Amino acid sequence: MIGLYDHQGVLRFAGRDSEDCLDYADLFGLGPDGYSLQSLTASVEAPQLQRAFSAGAQS
Repeated sequence: MIGLYDHQGVLRFAGRDSEDCLDYADLFGLGPDGYSLQSLTASVEAPQLQRAFSAGAQS
């Protein structure tokens, strides 16, 4: 997910890729100096369930 923020830092649009955001900017007449794009997805590590089960079984 990519977010399009206006010059005031307000999230105006969230799309699946930068092309979606650029289409939005074009539709509403936002020039390149009127917005910025930023990734909205963060990498998340899956919990280590196997370790938790292994540790509990040894007690």
